[in-house]
Amino acid sequence: MTRLLHLHMFRGVLRRLRGDDRERGVALASVIGLGAVLLLLSVTMISVAVSGSVKARGDSDYNAAIAAAYAGVEDYQSKLANNNAYSQYGVRATSFSSGSSFTGTNGNPAFGKGKAGTWQTVPGSDASYRYEVDTSQYSSKGSLRLRSTGRVGDTTRSVVADLKQDGFLDYVYFTDFEISDPALSSTNCSPAYEWAVNSRPSCTTIQFAPGDVINGPLHTNDTMVVCGGPQFLGATTTASTRANRFNSATGANCTGTPVFGKDKKATPDYAAQITMPQTNDKMKQETRADLSGSTVPNPGCLYTGPTSITLNGDGTMTVYSPWTKSTQLNNGAETGAVRTPVKCGIVGDRAGGGSLGSPGGQTLPVLDGNLIYVQDVPTASGNVNARVGSNLPAKYSCTGADGAVAGNGVGFPAAGETGASYSCTAGDVFVKGTLKGNMTIAAYNFVYVTGDVLLADSARDMLGLVGTNAVYVYNPTKTYSTTTTRYRTEYYTCYYNGRAYNCPRDVPYDETTYSTGLMDRTASDRTIQAAILSVAHTFTVQNYNQDGGFPKGKLNVLGSISQKFRGPVATTGATGYTKSYVYDPRMRYTAPPKFLSPVSTSYGVTHIVESQTAVDWTGKEVVS
Repeated sequence: MTRLLHLHMFRGVLRRLRGDDRERGVALASVIGLGAVLLLLSVTMISVAVSGSVKARGDSDYNAAIAAAYAGVEDYQSKLANNNAYSQYGVRATSFSSGSSFTGTNGNPAFGKGKAGTWQTVPGSDASYRYEVDTSQYSSKGSLRLRSTGRVGDTTRSVVADLKQDGFLDYVYFTDFEISDPALSSTNCSPAYEWAVNSRPSCTTIQFAPGDVINGPLHTNDTMVVCGGPQFLGATTTASTRANRFNSATGANCTGTPVFGKDKKATPDYAAQITMPQTNDKMKQETRADLSGSTVPNPGCLYTGPTSITLNGDGTMTVYSPWTKSTQLNNGAETGAVRTPVKCGIVGDRAGGGSLGSPGGQTLPVLDGNLIYVQDVPTASGNVNARVGSNLPAKYSCTGADGAVAGNGVGFPAAGETGASYSCTAGDVFVKGTLKGNMTIAAYNFVYVTGDVLLADSARDMLGLVGTNAVYVYNPTKTYSTTTTRYRTEYYTCYYNGRAYNCPRDVPYDETTYSTGLMDRTASDRTIQAAILSVAHTFTVQNYNQDGGFPKGKLNVLGSISQKFRGPVATTGATGYTKSYVYDPRMRYTAPPKFLSPVSTSYGVTHIVESQTAVDWTGKEVVS
């Protein structure tokens, strides 16, 4: 079109100039000059058009390359969602992933490296991507970093994304069933979701009380029952499909109106169910030394039988674990040689004390960025931690703190404690104190919180407490006796005027009555700064209904609570603790080391930013 326009203009000038033959020579020169100008203009316009086309193509490739990089992030997320163990795959292409350990690439072309390496094509386009994974913080914080590079033509762009598993730690309070744990009651309850059945005979539903404050996101797979006006100050969700997603309890104490979430909604929102694993046995695999070259690059410590752990606040802990023989495993069969790395302590009762089996235990550095797992005493022949017959550890007896009544040999029951029994061989852990560091403590059986559990630095330190069975707030009882002087009438022979009579008289005597009450009858608070998880049972207060007119103070949980069943901490009759649960917002982005995840989960992006381009279009790494 441009050329036709120029030609038309050129011919018009010729016609006008031909009108005067006398000036034809001059005109010819003018025409030649004008033609040159028009030709130059034409060439310039064509050059601009071509340049614009090239720039447009460059802009298009530039935008498409970043889109391909984002597609790489989404691809890796989907692979993690389909296989929770996918973080074991990758390549150490640059220093970005140099601190990671991998078992291979699982045939994923996006793990290509170098000029000869492969790229993953974005379906339906000429774009492609490849990515690198940094798993160095996965075991200690539960987070992954991904650097994804998109390529279109000779243009590449890179993004870096931080990924964290969605799961229990997204909530200050998560419950599977809003009923009392059948294992801790005398009723014959068959667990079911209230919204999915017509009735739940013999099941005891636990209520939220008027004074409860839940400060953070809450989710239940069941239907909540609310007494009066408790405050749910974070996002509140339920898997209930009914229109009214909570039930109101009735009673004299149930006054006020509940509010749900920051927007003070009248009802919780809907969210899908979260499936819990059956046990925390998967965490035990984190103590296997034979996997240090693949899925467990930094094995934790394994303790056996009842174990007490006191966190000393200075980066150390005191561990008493008399049954322990091997503090790490060699294989899945738990056979072979004993392994006792220094970081886990000295097993047995050594001369002079100061070992795991010595009375008083051993003080050693906390396992910063790692996990402790406490297992039952094994009975299988050949197990590295098994005991033969009734062969007890040295200087150990299955008695309580008084050395007389039956107990677990590590101080429980306390002297004078009644009502509770403690196994001599179960994988129970007893925890108290202040943690300086990041650590998870898991027990195959029960976790007992025997005192305040605090963090030395609430911005830096983090603790996980995980039990397959209940996580108990230790709240022991004792037998109280009351002696009252009473009088009874007795008859004796008396004489009057020489005659014998049966005469009455009041005779004092002491009457002693016995009752059960809390050993600590003060209205004291209990504070726990931790992510708490009871996989198969509940988080509850021991003897929550035994106050006998001496109610407790506040149960302050600063972190997260997840449980299979609702665990009561009080009754509506003014017994037990008042709940004050506050979410630790750091748990949106990080987790205690090697913390347990739901059966099915996805990975969310907590942060993503464009970075310096890592790889050029040939596959050559341009940044480390």
